Amino acid sequence: MNLKKSVQVGDIFATPLPMNKYGAVKVMDIIDRSYLLGITSYIGEQIPTIESKGIHQILITESIADGVEKPLFEWVDGKLPKELSFIGNIALTTDEIGVESNIYAGKWAKECGIDVYYKWREEADPQGFKLETQKKIEEADAYTRRNKISKPKKMMDDQVFWKIISLLDWSKEDEEAIIEDAIKELSTFTVWKIRYFEETLSYKLFLLDTEEHAREMGEDCFASQDQHFSSDLFLYARCAVVARGKEVFEDVLSNPSKMLKDTEFEILLSLSSEAYYLKMGKEFEYESGCSYETFSNKEGWSNTL
Repeated sequence: MNLKKSVQVGDIFATPLPMNKYGAVKVMDIIDRSYLLGITSYIGEQIPTIESKGIHQILITESIADGVEKPLFEWVDGKLPKELSFIGNIALTTDEIGVESNIYAGKWAKECGIDVYYKWREEADPQGFKLETQKKIEEADAYTRRNKISKPKKMMDDQVFWKIISLLDWSKEDEEAIIEDAIKELSTFTVWKIRYFEETLSYKLFLLDTEEHAREMGEDCFASQDQHFSSDLFLYARCAVVARGKEVFEDVLSNPSKMLKDTEFEILLSLSSEAYYLKMGKEFEYESGCSYETFSNKEGWSNTL
């Protein structure tokens, strides 16, 4: 535990790392309550001493900005974390005096020396480190999706939206032929209105994303968390509801028991992108405020998620 009352340039502090290891950081500069830290090359299972190998060397890492390998210095703000242990003071070398850094690492925390652990893991077990990193990214993405506040952006006028949907030609057997007229009509709108259409479609699919509707979709319905349930099939089933028009959509939305059974219409998801490509000759890129992916409507699955 850190018992030092004040921080001075040249101070060395041991930092806790994962897997019961330790690193160390060196204070290179102080401006008010901000500290420029040099992340040292030390990593070991014992708290380092002032004589430990690596304490006198700053970690060399590849810069994110330009890809050049250089010593790692970063600014932090705030109080010295209580988890850090003071192990001594080493005067700055001639090369260290006046070093600069534009890296800001935020609040001074116990994780301030983590970069040496990452480099050690990458060198000691590159494959395992890659898998570990990927897992953390996926977990972070999943957390973001779970906690994202879904709110639609600007949408198309409802009457105009349903007019385009009404152009789906159910007399045709081929799905591409069914949506052909709707694509052509939407392609005559401005780029922004094509985005508004996509936003409106996404929001209506989002509203249908509830456990009650999933339980009424037919043979592949949601039964329990222990049984297989295809989130994709449920999405395509919701597409079928919207594709059948305003009256069907509103009826099913308010009465989940009227959910269309064993019916899907995945191709509806391509309507905006096809219209955009027809108009602009390039791929459609747009992220809606409300995701239509299954389980995005947290309130609709409040008893399950």
